[in-house]
Amino acid sequence: MLRPSVGAVILLFITCLVACHPSVGKELADKNNQPANDSIDVKLQLVTDAAELPVEVKASPDTTHRLFITDNKGKILLLKNDSLLAKPFLNIYDKVGQQDKNSPVGKIFSFALHPQFSANRKFYVCYTAPTKVHGNACKLVISEFMVSKSNPDLADLSSEHKVMELEGKNIQNNGAQIMFGPGGYLYISIGDDGLGDSNYIHHAQDLKSLNGKLLRINVNKLPYTIPVDNPFVATKNARPEIWAYGFRKLWHYNFDSTTNELFGGDVGQDREEEIDMVKKGANYGWPVMEGDSIFVKGSVINESAYTAPINCYSHKIGICVIGGSFYYGNEFPSLKNKYIFGDFNGSMFALMKNTQGNWMRQPIKIINKPAAPLLICGCNIDPANNVFVMGILNTKTGPKGAVFKIVKI
Repeated sequence: MLRPSVGAVILLFITCLVACHPSVGKELADKNNQPANDSIDVKLQLVTDAAELPVEVKASPDTTHRLFITDNKGKILLLKNDSLLAKPFLNIYDKVGQQDKNSPVGKIFSFALHPQFSANRKFYVCYTAPTKVHGNACKLVISEFMVSKSNPDLADLSSEHKVMELEGKNIQNNGAQIMFGPGGYLYISIGDDGLGDSNYIHHAQDLKSLNGKLLRINVNKLPYTIPVDNPFVATKNARPEIWAYGFRKLWHYNFDSTTNELFGGDVGQDREEEIDMVKKGANYGWPVMEGDSIFVKGSVINESAYTAPINCYSHKIGICVIGGSFYYGNEFPSLKNKYIFGDFNGSMFALMKNTQGNWMRQPIKIINKPAAPLLICGCNIDPANNVFVMGILNTKTGPKGAVFKIVKI
């Protein structure tokens, strides 16, 4: 259980991930896709504990040996040749004028480098900013920035061009992830704006709303244009940005580097967490479905109208899925060709398709767990097949952010 001091400091982030209201039915058994009996043993090595609430690690595509660490507390930190640079690459507080770290304003959810980053120096940030809308705590902003001309290890905050702004009553549940796909388009996952509020959770099924969706846009002409092959371009009253829908909160997602298929973790509310293979135009069911079950007990629906998750598990096993990536390296044979992901409760898993076509989940056991409980907030694999696990250590003196790397036992 989280200590009050931890909850006070990281309440907004935890709320956006695991908030729920009383269950509408009995706790479900983990009835489908039973995990393999044998766990995979791994060891963690601390990379840095400088980030307060690390949620992402991204490798620079050039030869500078840099790692960008997204800190939800308003910063993007930079590791260069395994050493943390003293000055953050970006501090969004300098942009929004926010000094209160417990405010919903000035939080960074995600960061993405342009596919031609080495040449054009462009990158994109998803963050929260002040709003003028009465009753809203803040707004969600996705902006383009450029690296400083004089220092490649610093962002130029004056270069900002806003790509998209979204308002919402529960904006802390909307912040999500941005990343570029194989075709060079920017993908954006947006939460349902619900936070347990039945007045808003149905946004995910409304094609007029961007909430509860995965979006796909072209940012090469600002603010953005719509790819002509997006699935709802010709659908009346539908937002053409939508690529897929029916999500509560897609956190996180990534492309399989060998197949270009998109996999992600959709955070559940009352009973189930799920991993989805996200396809063009597909409907993943929320809030009609949660995982592979009907969300509201007793409802009569056509389940065939929704795309089922490839794997899901009950809240007896986890509390908040943290999507990951496929591992194709050679250093850890037991992880090879498997989808590596985590859960906020500190659990890790490997997912692999068996000969019958079912995705089987296998536990990953951390043999040198930190002394303080680790609450996992992100799991990334870089192009060199380094596996990073990041989150919050629930220490006796309060929360401590940490980024780890999986190493040989």
